Amino acid sequence: MTSILRSDATSALGFTLGFVIGFSFFGSPPSSAGEDPSPAEEMLQADTDQDPATDSAAGPTGEAKKPWLITPTLSADPKLGANVGGLVAYVKKLDAESTPSMFGLSVSYSDTDSSTGALFGQLYWGQDTRRMTLLAATAEVNNEYDDFLNLGSAVETQDSVHSFAARYMQQFRPGGWFAGIQGVSTNYTVGADDSLQGVIDQIGLSGFDATGLGLILQHDTMDNQRDPGAGHLFTLHNIAYRKTFGGESSFDVGLLDLSWYPSLGKAWSKRTARAPVIAVQLTARVTDDAPPSGFSSVTLPSYTRGNYLSQHYSHLLVDGRFPITKKFGLVAFGGVGCQFGVDILNRDVSCDDALFPAIGAGVSYMLKEEASVLIRLEFAKGKSDNEAVYLRFGHSF
Repeated sequence: MTSILRSDATSALGFTLGFVIGFSFFGSPPSSAGEDPSPAEEMLQADTDQDPATDSAAGPTGEAKKPWLITPTLSADPKLGANVGGLVAYVKKLDAESTPSMFGLSVSYSDTDSSTGALFGQLYWGQDTRRMTLLAATAEVNNEYDDFLNLGSAVETQDSVHSFAARYMQQFRPGGWFAGIQGVSTNYTVGADDSLQGVIDQIGLSGFDATGLGLILQHDTMDNQRDPGAGHLFTLHNIAYRKTFGGESSFDVGLLDLSWYPSLGKAWSKRTARAPVIAVQLTARVTDDAPPSGFSSVTLPSYTRGNYLSQHYSHLLVDGRFPITKKFGLVAFGGVGCQFGVDILNRDVSCDDALFPAIGAGVSYMLKEEASVLIRLEFAKGKSDNEAVYLRFGHSF
């Protein structure tokens, strides 16, 4: 199934990328048509020079700035199959010295009769000293696993997810030190075909209804929030799910993320102002008293989320970003993940016997330069039959 997906998706996604590029250059969507052709730094300077309340008015050439980002989406992966959808976002600076904020809606529908929808917001204000992220999402997902739970069986499952999340952070010390609070509420149910429903019930993978709160500590020295070319991002946070918050489960999750963005120096040519970057991510997720549905999943590219679950998980991922022109670039990545603790089948696992390698490559295209909004079309390969093609909005980290 996966190999068929890959061959079908490669041509489909190639068409989609061309369609998106066509929209950017020739189409009518207000996000890109008639966009100012000046370099990104001139656009940002123009934004700084004018009142942010009117930043969708005239640009430096007198041409109207377009705050909307509208693009179709088409992708294929081993979880949702081939899916088609769209994203609509409104991009606006809340003040002259802050990262452009974004409010959007994303929807998709797949050939496995799966559907997803999400409302999201990324807000930056107070000269980038205050930040908020909002998400409301719903999904009805029919999964087709080639090797479900590493049992060697092809299985179809039906997942129903409804989730809301919010995060607020504020700078408490100069130099990029932030602290904040976050909350998550999730209603998640899992079903399966009759051949494995008994196993699903027996191991407790029927989902959970949980609500949690947590604290965040972050050190951010990145030079750009969406396409960093220097600096690092260190985030340490937790989520304490409790029945007293209205959920059915009480357990704890701790997360650590360290992302580093060393630049390779000068840009390759005068056609791009951005230098190549080798981004490095070290991440870990640990749990305490979590139900199996709340276990940590392998999250490297090419692996289906939820197919490999254990109490704890960590990975190292290296992502090379090589701009070729003002809009286009190449990407290549490789990494390895590790499960440890107890897995979904109550077996003790460690990095000695639960390693998950992944490699991949693709192209990137800058959709909206002044906000550093880009897409990535890439192919990823993991161990065994784990492989996928993705059309991603933004970098994964």
